[in-house]
Amino acid sequence: MSRTIIARGAALAAATMLALTACGGTDEATENPEDGAAGVEEQETEQDVEAAEDADTEEAEEGAGEGDDATEDSEDATDEEADAEGGDAAAAGEPTVVEVGTEFTDEETGDVVTIVSAVRHNPTEYYMASDNPDGEMVYLEVKVVPGDQFGGTISVRDFFLLDGGEEVNYANVEDEVTAAGHEYFERAPRRDGEHTGYVPIYVETTADTLEGAYIRPETKILGEDETIPEFRGDFEIPAS
Repeated sequence: MSRTIIARGAALAAATMLALTACGGTDEATENPEDGAAGVEEQETEQDVEAAEDADTEEAEEGAGEGDDATEDSEDATDEEADAEGGDAAAAGEPTVVEVGTEFTDEETGDVVTIVSAVRHNPTEYYMASDNPDGEMVYLEVKVVPGDQFGGTISVRDFFLLDGGEEVNYANVEDEVTAAGHEYFERAPRRDGEHTGYVPIYVETTADTLEGAYIRPETKILGEDETIPEFRGDFEIPAS
C-alpha cells in the first residue's frame, strides 16, 4: 500500500493540499325481657368474647408469622436483585483509562505522533460486538504534531491494534465516542498543526495487554521522482 504526498512549498503554490489516501361493625344485642334468657345470653356473650379474644390472638400470631415470612421474602428478593444487578455491572464492565505515553517521530515527514492513553472496556453497539463476550472496544487517545515539510493528513486509518494475529484499524462508532465525552479523531491535516483526539478500534479477541502500531505507508512525493519508505511505530496498551 502506498500514498501520494505533496511537498509543502508546492502545495502553497498550487493553493491546495492533497490528503494522504490510503440503551363495620355489628349492632349491639337488644335487652331480653326474660331474665333467664338474659342470663343465658350474658353467659354466651362472655364465651363469645373469650372465643373472639382467642381468635384475635391466633390471628395476631399468624399475622406476625406471615409478616416475618414476608419480610424474609422481601429481603431475599432484594438480595437477589442486588446480586443480579451486581452481576450485570460486572459483565458489562466500566470504561477504564490506562496510560500509554509512547511517542514516535517520523524522520521522513517530521511528524511526531504520541499514543497518550487508551480507554478500555467501552460499552458499544458495534455490529461486530454482538454476542461476542471475547471482544473489546478500545479508544486510543492520540496526539499529532505534524512536520512542516509536507501537506496532506494523518488519518484515523493509520492506527492499528493486533487482533488474533491480524492488525485491525478504526471502527465506525464516532457517535459512541462523542457520546462518551471524547473528541473523535478523524484526521489531522498537516496545515492545521497539532491535533488530539480518540480513535476507536474494536478487537474481536481481547487480552490483558494489547499490541498496537501507528503506520504511515510508503509515500510518493507528488511532482517529484521520489518515494519515502513506510514508517511504523509500535506500542503496547497495558492491562486495566
